[in-house]
Amino acid sequence: MKQHPLLGRRMPMHPMRGLSLVEVMVTLAIGMIVTLGIVGIMLTNRQNLRITEGLSESQENARMAFELIARDVRQARDTGCGTVPVTNALNAGDNWWEAWWPIRGFAGDEDTSDIGAAATGTNEGERVADTEALQLLGSGEARIVKTITADGTTINLKSPAGTLAGGPVIVCDLLTASLHTAGAAGANSITATPAVADGAPDLGNPPFQVSRLTAVMWYIGNNGRATEGGRSLYRISLQSNGTTATEEILPGVVNMQMSYHLNDTNNFVGSGALAAQADWDKINAIQLTLTTESTQRNVTSDAATDSEFVSDSDGRIRRDITHVISLRNTI
Repeated sequence: MKQHPLLGRRMPMHPMRGLSLVEVMVTLAIGMIVTLGIVGIMLTNRQNLRITEGLSESQENARMAFELIARDVRQARDTGCGTVPVTNALNAGDNWWEAWWPIRGFAGDEDTSDIGAAATGTNEGERVADTEALQLLGSGEARIVKTITADGTTINLKSPAGTLAGGPVIVCDLLTASLHTAGAAGANSITATPAVADGAPDLGNPPFQVSRLTAVMWYIGNNGRATEGGRSLYRISLQSNGTTATEEILPGVVNMQMSYHLNDTNNFVGSGALAAQADWDKINAIQLTLTTESTQRNVTSDAATDSEFVSDSDGRIRRDITHVISLRNTI
């Protein structure tokens, strides 16, 4: 039996070779380039996400602000019986809602604290200096009137008074309206102070009714959160008991500008061109411009750096959006 020539022979030994330093460095460099590329893509995607979120926030805040303000604008001037002359029976007081001035704008340098609205200042809830404000009055919940006593102090209703048994109300027919403070007199009746003129307006002008006086004032206020920009859209609203409540509506709305269109005119004008209430009564549309800023900083490098509206607003996304709101109740 022959032995295979390779069996029993020692194979030559070859030393094992590793990677050279150059090869290791090249491998590490390639790995670092790939890693940096992946990190760069992740950071870019993250920044794009922040920009998208900032844009979405600004657009959503502007959309909601326009919807809320437009709802109040379209309800302004309505007495419950249409657009009829209103007797300011409550205007002995100093509060902005006690006189029937259904649409009134305030320029940035006009004070609203002297009429019981927001004071201008830097404290939370106070109106930001040099920003405009808008006052709107209308009517809300209503009841049909059955009879009025001869002295005009008691109004009998066709249904339970409910929440109308207290606070500011509008009493109207198809020809006139007047403002009163209501009080409880019975399940289906309320008192009126001052008394309804002449005791019994013409009940032959249906729908003769009493409705809740609604009043709101929109303005830009300080929200006390500097890291979010420090400003918000605020609303003061008249409550059923005759008091007012101030509430923050939307953060990031940093400025509000308005111009007004009058009947039989071609251009929009500022509040300074409307000197008397009779001029405000001719308004049939409001051009509203809202400036929004993202509540997050460092979203982008060229959007709102050194904003004129908000201090320390580095890198916030800022947008100006304009809508025209038409009034339903135009004289």
